[in-house]
Amino acid sequence: RRDAAMYLDEAHNFLTLPYPLEDMLAEARGYRLSLVLAHQNLSQLPGDLREGISANARNKVFFNSSPEDARLLERHTAPLLGAHDLAHLGAFQAAARLVVASADSPAFTLVTTALPPRTPGRATAVRAASRTVFGPTPARPTP
Repeated sequence: RRDAAMYLDEAHNFLTLPYPLEDMLAEARGYRLSLVLAHQNLSQLPGDLREGISANARNKVFFNSSPEDARLLERHTAPLLGAHDLAHLGAFQAAARLVVASADSPAFTLVTTALPPRTPGRATAVRAASRTVFGPTPARPTP
């Protein structure tokens, strides 16, 4: 199987899938599927999905969070980063807890860079390149 990735921005909007998202998280590695789930706050997610993400998402990156969310998230970053740290991250700053060489690494902070200026036509070119590499193989005419 080829590696694949699925990016879900505003992941809570996909909760009506016929297959529970928390089950998909538990099985994704076996299918060589990496999932990137983004959402604004934990209250957007039902409790079972929150726990599924907590248990099965191995790499976690947190940007500035509300004090309420920070209290729940600090269990992933303690003892090095606490709720106060997670609730007071600056612009382009994030906290992360990654799996490196099959082991949990200590939590750390990082600084991201601002997006480059928009390049007209880039989105169309990226989609076309993705279809070429990952899209369906055209049907071959039968002899």
